[in-house]
Amino acid sequence: MANETPRQQPPSQRTTDRYSAGAQTAPARTAQPPVSAETSASRRSRADGDLTRARILEAAGQLFAEQGYHNTTSKAVCTRAQTNLAAINYHFGSREGLYQAVVSAAMAHLVGLDYLRQLAGSTATAEEKLGLLIDGLVYSVIDERSWHPRIWAREILTPSPEHAQILRNETLPRGEIVMPILAELTGREVDDPTLLSALLGLIAPCMMLMLVNPA
Repeated sequence: MANETPRQQPPSQRTTDRYSAGAQTAPARTAQPPVSAETSASRRSRADGDLTRARILEAAGQLFAEQGYHNTTSKAVCTRAQTNLAAINYHFGSREGLYQAVVSAAMAHLVGLDYLRQLAGSTATAEEKLGLLIDGLVYSVIDERSWHPRIWAREILTPSPEHAQILRNETLPRGEIVMPILAELTGREVDDPTLLSALLGLIAPCMMLMLVNPA
């Protein structure tokens, strides 16, 4: 049985234990300094910036999924996000950086690295692990009508100019986790290229279905 994390005592209880039996009087609490106007403004600015970045990411995800990489302009993204062109450069560096962030968000949403690591490290058999992975992908594609699976589908079926960077940052780290599962299941070497082909063959029909019938 895993060790339980000790529960921390409430501050009031710790104070009572420490200063019980009249040993001494608990020190008065020191008043917290008031938050300056500059600090408050800085916090509001960061919060506003986070909201703007989230709006841009969501708008870009929708448009890239609907229209594809080449047909989606920065101006269209800004119009939908209700912001200006400078905001894309500020938060993402460029249109290319924005697209990479969109694909990264889609991959994290559909096949998170933490989930894959937990699955690979579980006591399930290789067949069970692969089944859980495929079930999760199919559920995401069929039951979740968001832009995330369509972004992934487009990038697989019609790679963008950013594909090499996406492959390096997003696909390969996941492949390093999944390939040993497939290798164990098939009896092949981990670096056998047919393993990746087999995995893509399993998910490609679902990706195509999302592209041609997104509603």
